[in-house]
Amino acid sequence: MPDGLELHLFSSGTLVFAGFEVPVPFFVISHPAGNVIVDGGNPLAVARDPHAHLGPLAEVFEVHMSEEDHCVAQLQRRGIDYDGITHIVQTHLHMDHTGALGHFPGATVIVHERELDAARGAQPFENGYVREDFERDDIGWQPIAADHDLFGDGTIRLLETPGHSAGHMSILLSLEQTGAVLLTADAADNRAQWQGRMEPRALVSREDAMQSIELLRRVAAEHDALIVHGHDPKNWAAVSERSSYR
Repeated sequence: MPDGLELHLFSSGTLVFAGFEVPVPFFVISHPAGNVIVDGGNPLAVARDPHAHLGPLAEVFEVHMSEEDHCVAQLQRRGIDYDGITHIVQTHLHMDHTGALGHFPGATVIVHERELDAARGAQPFENGYVREDFERDDIGWQPIAADHDLFGDGTIRLLETPGHSAGHMSILLSLEQTGAVLLTADAADNRAQWQGRMEPRALVSREDAMQSIELLRRVAAEHDALIVHGHDPKNWAAVSERSSYR
C-alpha cells in the first residue's frame, strides 16, 4: 500500500426533497500518483441560480448552497493542490454529483460507459440529469465498462453498482491506518436502505439496485469497512467529525 493515501471529506451544502434535508458529500483522495476528486457535489451554477440551472428539478429539490460551498472554493480553503487533480471519478452523473466537471481541465474523468450513454440519451432534466453539466468540450472522459482498479495498486477500486442509475459505481478504498472505507454513493443513500428497512431509490432498475446493495454488504463485511452513505444526515455527521482519514 503506498504511503500518503488520504481521504478528505466535504459537503457542498444540502438538498431538501420529500420533506427531508440531506447532505451532498464529495471527496478528495490524495494518492502518490495524483489527487482524485470523487463527484464534486453540486455545480457552482446551482449556488448562483438554482432555477435557471436545474429547471423543473428546482421544484423537486430545494438547494441550500453558497458559492463558498463549491468544490473549487473548498479545496482552496483546505490547501489541497488544485493543480494536482489528475482524476475525477463520477459515481454517476446526476445533478448533485457533477460539481467538479469543467473546473479541472487537466483531469481525466472516469465514468461508467453505461452512465455516460444514459446521461447523453436522457431528455433535458430527465432522471436528474442536467445536460449543461456534462455536455462540455473541456472534459477528458475515460469511460470504463467494468469494475476498475484506478491506479492498479488496490487502493481505489471502483465497483459496478447499477440500479439507482444505469452505470452507477461505488468506491472501496484501502487506507493504511483506517483500513477499508466504502463510499456507497447513491447505491445506498442511507442506513435504512442499507438495512433493508427502505427500498433503494432505483431510477433505472429496482432489481439491480437491490442486487447492488447485497454486493456492497458482502464487500463491507469482507473488508470490515467504514461505510459512508450517499445522503444520510446521521451517518454524515458521524463520519465527518473528522475531515480526513488516512
